[in-house]
Amino acid sequence: AVRNEVYSDHVRWLVQVPRLYNIYRENGILENFQEMLENLFLPLFEATIDPENHAHLHAFLQQVTGLDSVDDESKPEPNAFQEETPTPDQWKSSQNPPYAYYLYYMYANMAILNHLRKERNLNTFVFRPHCGEAGHAHHLVPAFMLAQNISHGLLLRKTPAMQYLYYLAQIGIAMSPLSNNLLFLDIHRNPLPQFFNRGLHVSISTDDPLQFHFTKEPLMEEYSIAAQVWKLSPCDMCELAR
Repeated sequence: AVRNEVYSDHVRWLVQVPRLYNIYRENGILENFQEMLENLFLPLFEATIDPENHAHLHAFLQQVTGLDSVDDESKPEPNAFQEETPTPDQWKSSQNPPYAYYLYYMYANMAILNHLRKERNLNTFVFRPHCGEAGHAHHLVPAFMLAQNISHGLLLRKTPAMQYLYYLAQIGIAMSPLSNNLLFLDIHRNPLPQFFNRGLHVSISTDDPLQFHFTKEPLMEEYSIAAQVWKLSPCDMCELAR
């Protein structure tokens, strides 16, 4: 896209990083989790330190706003992230690391990368993982500690204490009611209007628009349907879109 000048300065990218280490390991693509981190972050550090020799990646990174960690949160997760948990270079098992493990090591690398990019007057990246869409409610805890904002956050409706912490910290929650309606939660049970009325920092977002939407304006679909279903006023719409 950069080489052929078919990108727009008005478009920004949030890059999804799938939590699929176990698949890569089983297929012999990786030896340990450290290799996965290096494959993701080493090119970003190289393009930040030496943009002239990585011109295309450097140009693309200026259009990137952040990284997302994504996979099916309802998958079984037997391992806890504890002090005795192997470090990435020692994680050689074919078993997938726990959710908190992924988030911590992505956050750690992003914190260093952002510090380096800020020193060089380059744009920095936010961390916005998929969180609380399904599965384990305890995923909301590492996301609260490590992420600037999250995608979905449906399970906050079942954890009042975490919901209150997200409110106090005003952590952004990008919710996708139409995606949730087809996958996890009927739109009439979606907690977005309750979160909004309680003062949580919610916004409306699309998720996989090629799968869940029918027009060329998927975000407009989300807003127009939300306005009709929950009888949102023009003021409500403006606040959600701010």
